[in-house]
Amino acid sequence: MEKSKIEIDRCFISSIDAAKAFVDYNEWTIDPDGEIYRYILSLFAHNYDSISAKKATYKEDSFLAGIVPEEPEGFDAFVDVVTDEMHELLKEAYGLSAGSGLFVYALVDEQPVIAFFKLNYQSRLTCEKKDGKVLWRRDGRLLPAHTQKEYDFFFIHPYDRKVWMSDMQCVLGDRSVNYMAERILQIDLKKSEKETVDVIRDVMIDTIRECYPEEAPKKVFEYRKAIAEEAKQSGEVDPVQLPERIFADNETAKERFTERAKEAEIPKKPVAVSPKTTRSLAKKQKIVTENGIEILVPVEYLEDKSVFDFKQENGRVLITIRDANGVVK
Repeated sequence: MEKSKIEIDRCFISSIDAAKAFVDYNEWTIDPDGEIYRYILSLFAHNYDSISAKKATYKEDSFLAGIVPEEPEGFDAFVDVVTDEMHELLKEAYGLSAGSGLFVYALVDEQPVIAFFKLNYQSRLTCEKKDGKVLWRRDGRLLPAHTQKEYDFFFIHPYDRKVWMSDMQCVLGDRSVNYMAERILQIDLKKSEKETVDVIRDVMIDTIRECYPEEAPKKVFEYRKAIAEEAKQSGEVDPVQLPERIFADNETAKERFTERAKEAEIPKKPVAVSPKTTRSLAKKQKIVTENGIEILVPVEYLEDKSVFDFKQENGRVLITIRDANGVVK
């Protein structure tokens, strides 16, 4: 997400600490030229397009619809509900850290978006200069940088009633749950974009290994090239059409893929993928030999016999690399 597309309207900062008797939160006066503003903007932009975020939608008559404000003037009440629940959760949840809560009401491409970040306190070494000497000490309440993963977050798009969030788990009773979905927003989560693409890959490769024992490497390469091309051309991965293309010559493979896809709860419609996932799919295929040698082959060369070729003989794969000009890195 480009920072230039984000316009922060209101921001609240709270203290999330079970040792306190009540929730303490205050509205922060926005200073576009200040360091805190730059930090909030970076935190927002860095996580907005996360492909690892769990996703959900909510209905008009849901609990969440009842607390999401229609205008920025009603943001105070939303902050009050969430901070109260966070405070209660800290008393009963195992694995939930104290920290600071950051609430942001912003416009992204002129559409309202609500964001929450739970910035977990960390213990790190810091240095300070005192009486001409540099001293090191352990600071137990440092906040993470926006590039570190020591925080939890959620985003809400009120117009589309969409939610996406990190998958931070804690133990409530005898269950490990995503506390933000289960208790705070009361929504049912779906797999993230990354999880969905990874599951499709695993099911596809398992099917190839079962149904193409003699041609597995070739079929894996064919799949990798096909999914990369599909994502680049359409911005989607279609778990229905993809096996039709890869397994066009094998009805048994199609059936096994369909069975496994159902067990893995793979959606039956195209899955939209972000540019980040598209770039990832178009990267290199790793090949690991029996003696541990690793070869990285760009996807576009997997079927280019003038550069890279392989043959399967007596249960072994013979690899030939014809264009070997380059340097050792």
